[in-house]
Amino acid sequence: MEYTIIRVYRVVAGSQAEATDRLMEAFENGVQRDYLAADIVKPHDEPKVSAIHRPVSWWALARRQLLGR
Repeated sequence: MEYTIIRVYRVVAGSQAEATDRLMEAFENGVQRDYLAADIVKPHDEPKVSAIHRPVSWWALARRQLLGR
């Protein structure tokens, strides 16, 4: 059986670039466990989340109600 493993790191920083630099520095120094927040393990055959659909506009809803389609 196959599993998907996701590692979540939490880094305090002023910007995304600074957070990335800090985490890469932690990996280079071998102290990435200091930033590790969670490990998520789930079966690979788990069903994927369905695509997100755009919300219907108010005009389309009104037309659907008036015309009965």
